Amino acid sequence: MASPDTFNVAIVGGGLCGLSLAIALRKRSIPFKIYETRGSFTELGAGINIGPNTLQAFQLIDPSLGKALEQLWCRNPPGKENVWMQIRLGAPTDNHEDATLVTELMAPPTGNVTVGRNDLLQALAERAGFENAVFNKKLVGYSQTDENVELNFADGTEATASAVVACDGIHSAVRRVMLGPDQPTTRPVYSGVGVYRGILATEDLEPILGSEGAHTSQIFVGPEGYVILYPIEHGKKVNTGFWSWKREQLPNPDDWVLPAQRKAMEAQFAQWGTVVHKIMHLMGNPPFFATHHHAAQPESHYQGRVCLIGDAAHSMSPHQGAGAGQAMEDAFVMAEVLSFVDKLRPAEKQLEAAFKAYEAVRKPRSQRVLETSHEAFSIWTALYEKSLTGGKLQRFVEEAKQRFQWIWHGDIEGQAERATAAMKEALEESTLEAHPVATARMEHN
Repeated sequence: MASPDTFNVAIVGGGLCGLSLAIALRKRSIPFKIYETRGSFTELGAGINIGPNTLQAFQLIDPSLGKALEQLWCRNPPGKENVWMQIRLGAPTDNHEDATLVTELMAPPTGNVTVGRNDLLQALAERAGFENAVFNKKLVGYSQTDENVELNFADGTEATASAVVACDGIHSAVRRVMLGPDQPTTRPVYSGVGVYRGILATEDLEPILGSEGAHTSQIFVGPEGYVILYPIEHGKKVNTGFWSWKREQLPNPDDWVLPAQRKAMEAQFAQWGTVVHKIMHLMGNPPFFATHHHAAQPESHYQGRVCLIGDAAHSMSPHQGAGAGQAMEDAFVMAEVLSFVDKLRPAEKQLEAAFKAYEAVRKPRSQRVLETSHEAFSIWTALYEKSLTGGKLQRFVEEAKQRFQWIWHGDIEGQAERATAAMKEALEESTLEAHPVATARMEHN
């Protein structure tokens, strides 16, 4: 029988998902170790969108995280705090002027809160504990026994753990080992869509959008694409993305970033209106970031003592700003089911019940978010046409409002309750099956 000190969790990947899980485990007194490929905790990208469900997940992981986020985040200006995005036309139509406000999508209580990715990562790392991390550990394989998982790293070292939770992102090494390197479910695929991305000074956008507009999250929808802007760095800068189709194959499928793409951007947005062209003038010579997602999914995201969560399980297109929120929900629910593992009993059947219950609750939701996020690009780009009618505009507004409500206002705490209840029920059934005679005697007495 195991002693209380032997049950431990290996978290592979020290990004936002892995550190959030680490904090959740630490809060629940579950021993863990983080194995990170890089030499330190670092995060690529300018900003992360935090909607109502993401904030709730952080607060459930650790109530102190909500207050910590308030010190880091950037919000829309007074009066627009609950606005997720202002939707505007990116070009004039027969009946509407350029930059016409179509609607304001409301997402109380957060609106579109943004946080610098690396700022958030460092705040999470402090709470997770640097003493719980091991750096420069690139996973190359693992093997399982009845008692543990042995992890193998590129530097020739090994580690053991009772359970492994993979938080190593879209390029997940754990996913490759679990599913096999040649399986179509292993590798993410190019979505045919990408973004010309830049970070602009808010003061440079104010003459174009006005003071309030330059400080408020915006989406311009137009021919074959959309343009998104949202404030970062406490309103001093604006993260700006010109999204468009790029259906042809990339020159090198392994190169996800094409540098110096101003001419391609200007060609793709040539038919857009004056306001977008003024914004584009500020973009310099931006790179093109090709987006990828897991188009094919395995039957299960867990195998024995190993489970995938976050982008390792369900990397998705960013067109609903929902990927980070799903990772945070994953981390909370995973920590909750692991907190019900009895450290005084053998872990194997308990982990099987925990992972199965976790997946039964989380996979349908995360898969639906994945699919609708991929579809959302077409939703944004299907609105614009030169002869746009009021009826089509109204239908778009209603669909856009409905599209996000189930993501933002899901019952995250209820997910964990359902998962832990299912786990307990499975373990009880397993006990009854293992001891039918004793159970029958107890019932008889």
